[in-house]
Amino acid sequence: MKFLKKHQKAVFLTLGVLFVILLWEIIAYATSQTFLKDFFLTCKESILLLGKSDTYLNLGFTLLRLLISFVISFVLGTTLGILGGYYPQVEHFLSPLISVMKSFPTIALALLTVVFLPNFSLVVTSFALFPLLYLASLEGSKKTYQQYEYIIRMKGRKHFSNITSVILPLSSNYLLLGALQSLTFGFKVEIMAETLSYRSTFLGVGRMIYLCYSSVDYLSLMAWVLLVLILSLVIDVLLNYVKNKIESAVKKPEED
Repeated sequence: MKFLKKHQKAVFLTLGVLFVILLWEIIAYATSQTFLKDFFLTCKESILLLGKSDTYLNLGFTLLRLLISFVISFVLGTTLGILGGYYPQVEHFLSPLISVMKSFPTIALALLTVVFLPNFSLVVTSFALFPLLYLASLEGSKKTYQQYEYIIRMKGRKHFSNITSVILPLSSNYLLLGALQSLTFGFKVEIMAETLSYRSTFLGVGRMIYLCYSSVDYLSLMAWVLLVLILSLVIDVLLNYVKNKIESAVKKPEED
């Protein structure tokens, strides 16, 4: 009992992983492995994929597209979010647009743009990330303005100086937190967009998933999916650790 209390989180996490594997096996054998293959066979295939240079090339292209989309969304979202926190008129003006972008189904956007844009995965991922980054920077900007309003008033009506020397640096924790949250989401959106745009996508994890599906190679398909799941989990764990550190840093000034 003492061991269980001391290592409660690790024990239940292990049990959760074992439950997922058991559920995978039940579904695989209940469907005669028509689509979902044996978990351990899929693991073996995933390991074989890791030994191929093409795997890293496809993953590299996916991450590169994600990085480009993230940079575009971060620059636009952060700029407008900081301005929205400082100028209420900007926030009110952008509010309907942000509401539409947040509510618009990503899959619907992907289907609408696939016909017209050759590299539409960048557009879809940027579209999905922009509201997250905008709202994170807007919240940081508004809270910073409220906490340090007296300093801003002392500086007078030097708006550009107020934004660059007070609002922006003191909102950095919120910006970083928004960036971390958007990256894991963006990774999944990018893969989905690549899968739908397989005809025009040059390399990428999503394209490989579609090619495996179209050739009825379900074992390779699930091996790719398993790799994506593991990579996503690793990224989530690392980013959650950083996020918790940032949230602690954000809460301290608020408590003071």
